[in-house]
Amino acid sequence: MATRETQVTCPAGAIVGTSDGAVREFHSIPYARLNAAFDPPAPAPTGMLIDATTPLPHATRLSITAPEGARRNDDLPVLVWIHGGRFEEGTHADDRANGPAFARDGIILVQVGYRLKFPGMLPVGGDAPGQYRAVQDCAAALSWVQRNIEAFGGDPTNVTVAGQSAGADIAVWLCRRDHYKGEFRRAVAASPVFPRRGMDSRRWAARGALGRALLREELNPLHDRSPQRLDRAYRRFRTQYCTDIALGPFPLEPAKLARVPLVVTSTRDEFFPNGAFADRTALATPVARAFGRHMGLAKGRDGEYLDVASRIDPGHVVGRLLSDAMCRRWVDDIAEGAPGPVWQAELVASADLPAHHAADLAPAFGADGAYGTGLNRWLTQFVRGGDVGWEPYSGGTRAGTGRTALRVALDGSGAQEVKDPLGYLRGAFSPVAHEL
Repeated sequence: MATRETQVTCPAGAIVGTSDGAVREFHSIPYARLNAAFDPPAPAPTGMLIDATTPLPHATRLSITAPEGARRNDDLPVLVWIHGGRFEEGTHADDRANGPAFARDGIILVQVGYRLKFPGMLPVGGDAPGQYRAVQDCAAALSWVQRNIEAFGGDPTNVTVAGQSAGADIAVWLCRRDHYKGEFRRAVAASPVFPRRGMDSRRWAARGALGRALLREELNPLHDRSPQRLDRAYRRFRTQYCTDIALGPFPLEPAKLARVPLVVTSTRDEFFPNGAFADRTALATPVARAFGRHMGLAKGRDGEYLDVASRIDPGHVVGRLLSDAMCRRWVDDIAEGAPGPVWQAELVASADLPAHHAADLAPAFGADGAYGTGLNRWLTQFVRGGDVGWEPYSGGTRAGTGRTALRVALDGSGAQEVKDPLGYLRGAFSPVAHEL
């Protein structure tokens, strides 16, 4: 379909994008000024002429997709999407987050990029506890949305933040009481993957990989002179943490979240492909037993957990351990401990779509012919008004402790409410240590 240029004027400036007659797209809009790689973001200039006709996937920017007819005062709901990628890859120009499908449903999609690897997530001298530049980038993007989204037809009072994997971590972190500024109304965390240990225990490894002190005055010149050297240093650092996420927000403390309505989800078989080689051998259970403590299993509970895992997935005990240790334990922690309204969903395989990590993106965003699936309809419904269509989780200290979750097939072929699908994880993993 032929496209033409289209323009929106807002406080940021005159933004030129493209339109195919049904959907308008504005690519790679600068939402903040990054003075240096390891500096916090600063407000972007205003009143600029911005060429947003071409994606710049490696830039720290945002993209907007809106219905062609959307104009100021239309008050369309806004979905702000934060991509995943282990805090080391990914882009705001991710084709899996399909904006046109949402635009056809009258929803404006904003895809946000953020700094990755050391520039995004390495704490440096002078940083306040719990502050990360990648999270600050996304907070700056939310502030940009508040100032500018009305010109695209969006309602700044009806914003939903959602993220997958590392993006889910950021979405949850933005819900913390010390971060939440009221710039979004609800959140979705799909397959969060928090680290088990923080940077206090990894600081010397980072310093050794970089060969210098963890100070802005040391690291900004290194990035400017040789970003390739900085990238090589990160690769050396991350190889030391093959059973965990090398960098990420830490520690997850659900009780410190604001009372923001939150949906938290996992795919049933998140990291089965990563355990496939070991699971094909007769040594799968011994391997899982040997690595269980490295994956965070609590002392004295590893045998019990692995027995349960072997019964649940007799052919995938290593894949089950990886899925639970890297992701699903955090889903349970959030559902149990968040003080606000929480809904939990477990996404299971359909006939032609295994329930692996990130397999939920296409059906949720209506990509690859999946538009109109149950998952897409649920997300659209939640973004519009906060109604998910199934019972709240009500776990932990909440009255009722029903621990209700929705188990839904990825292709939307079936969904049912179930009780406490992640209950077997509770107590199986060691509590996250607080590093002071």
